[in-house]
Amino acid sequence: MKFKLIELNPLGHNRKVVLDKLPAVLGRSSSSQILVADQWVSRRHCELDEVDGVLVVRDLGSRHGTYVNGMRVSEARLLPDDKLTVGLTSFVASYRVGVRSARPADCLATDR
Repeated sequence: MKFKLIELNPLGHNRKVVLDKLPAVLGRSSSSQILVADQWVSRRHCELDEVDGVLVVRDLGSRHGTYVNGMRVSEARLLPDDKLTVGLTSFVASYRVGVRSARPADCLATDR
């Protein structure tokens, strides 16, 4: 399954990030799989993973929080067209929902 994040840029230069290997850490650190150059983003801000064909985001103890559709979350499903915001940077999730993982769904607790 192909998961993508599309960065929402007010200048219209929307970067597309293909998530080839999950889990993937999003942050300011050069060791992050998804590098975000935003001073309000922690070095290791959040982690993206796949559970039962759905993208899941987990905050990694970031200072300014991780938001899905405007709600602060510690862990949440990131469904297609959901908006992920870290710092001043926002992304839209783009993928088709499907069942791929053998991991149990009960490992998913959301704040929504």
